[in-house]
Amino acid sequence: MDIIQLEYFRIIAETQSLTKAAEHFHVSQPAMSTMLKKFEDELGVELFDRSANRIYLNQTGKIALIHAENILASVEQMKNDLLSAARRNLSLSIAFCDPGVRWFCVPRFSVSNPEINIKDELYEDGRYTELLWERAFDITVTPEKIEGKGIQSLPFLADRVYLSVPSDSKLREFQSISLKDIPAQPLLYPQIGGHFLAQIEKVISENNLPITLVKNDYNITQHLIRTTNFLATISTLSMDLRNDGTHRTLIPMNDAELNVIYHISYLKTNKEKVRKFLDWAKTVKPS
Repeated sequence: MDIIQLEYFRIIAETQSLTKAAEHFHVSQPAMSTMLKKFEDELGVELFDRSANRIYLNQTGKIALIHAENILASVEQMKNDLLSAARRNLSLSIAFCDPGVRWFCVPRFSVSNPEINIKDELYEDGRYTELLWERAFDITVTPEKIEGKGIQSLPFLADRVYLSVPSDSKLREFQSISLKDIPAQPLLYPQIGGHFLAQIEKVISENNLPITLVKNDYNITQHLIRTTNFLATISTLSMDLRNDGTHRTLIPMNDAELNVIYHISYLKTNKEKVRKFLDWAKTVKPS
């Protein structure tokens, strides 16, 4: 007895016709009749009462149908459970240290690997080693190499911050610029957190710079960048999400804290799960 026999039996019972059941499965009527006889022989009972043009379940057939439907339902549930498990295996959880690299990576990787479900989060507290060992994330993207037993950490993408300068600013004369070169004035920054914001705040604080960070919602900040003469910053990897307008010049910032090479880190025992991301990472670069 096999699953195919149970499926054939159920359709015969539903259609009350060997001919219709044969048409349903695209087999010949004699083949369907042979299958049914073999099935009844294996069970040691007849399952149908037969008339000239129809067959009907008898009492033993009705009992057999209940069992057949239960077995087929269990098989279907098994398939669903296995499919769910397979889909879970086709997911990746990634912790990013900065919104720029997150925005750059997630849509591009998803387009290249639509079968993989990405769970991505911005994570800033620096517990990246623990996140991997606790399996909270499969991959971390960090501003430095992660050292740790059983952890592989590979260089990934370079990123740097640029100063977005309006056309009437004297700062446009700089070929590169430091936060320390900026005179007292507001500096727009979207309230999105991340590595670069933390570094800018650190440099301003440690050097007592006369710069006032103006933090707003991302969309408000975008509007202010296009409609005011306030300074702003942007990173290489976030450029394709920003339109600062034609009245601005982007000047590379030379502060060491504002230049970074991101690293991909993962547990060595988890390499097969993250392999597609690693393969993709070898081919990707900023446009």
